[in-house]
Amino acid sequence: MLKTPKVLFAGNSKKTLQLGREALSPPVDCQVVPAPAMSVALFLAQKNLPELIVSSFDMQDGDGLSFLQEIMIDEETRRIPFIFLVDEMVDEITEIKALKAGARKVLPNDMTSAEFLELVRPLIAEGSRNKVERFDVADE
Repeated sequence: MLKTPKVLFAGNSKKTLQLGREALSPPVDCQVVPAPAMSVALFLAQKNLPELIVSSFDMQDGDGLSFLQEIMIDEETRRIPFIFLVDEMVDEITEIKALKAGARKVLPNDMTSAEFLELVRPLIAEGSRNKVERFDVADE
């Protein structure tokens, strides 16, 4: 039996969280998990192993780049697709740092919920496949 996919929304952006809730609400069957603080987001990522992590750069008790670096250290969480969705686009140097650190994309959150869903649907599917592979390996 497959569980409902989880999408972790890390950071302080209310606009990003609202976009996620609109895009992933029924009939799309995904659980939106908000975590404004870096420490909480890291805990939830390690505990729940969500199918996707969506983060802003602005976070309580940390920042998005530090959060991404922590995600990439952990063997389990580094396989989770990770994107930055931001209120205002960051400078090119920060965007390059984010992509080199492991983020798939850095995008503004001014898209429609349909555009966001189209963007994240393949990433959620990838995260689900990775999760199945993790459990298959652990079961052996």
